[in-house]
Amino acid sequence: MSHVCLGIPGQVIELIPGYGGQLALVDVHGAPRKVNIGMLDDDPPGPGQWVLIHLGLAVDRLSPEAAAEALRGLELMGRGTDPEAP
Repeated sequence: MSHVCLGIPGQVIELIPGYGGQLALVDVHGAPRKVNIGMLDDDPPGPGQWVLIHLGLAVDRLSPEAAAEALRGLELMGRGTDPEAP
C-alpha cells in the first residue's frame, strides 16, 4: 500500500533563534509561517533554500525547480498561490 503525502513548498526566510535550532520562518505563498525543521537537522536548510512542508514540519529539501513544479501541481489541483484562498 502506498501513501501520498501532499506537501507545500516554502522558502526559508530565516532561522528562529532558540528552540534548539529547530524552527525557521518560511515564506509559504507570500505568508510567513513558523516551520519545524528538526527532521532535517543532519543538514538544516538556510535562508533562501526551499523545503517541503507537511503538517508544519519540513520533511524534505527542494531545489528551486522542484518547488516551482510543486506549486504548479497545487495550482492544477485548484489551489492557487493566493494564501487567503480557501
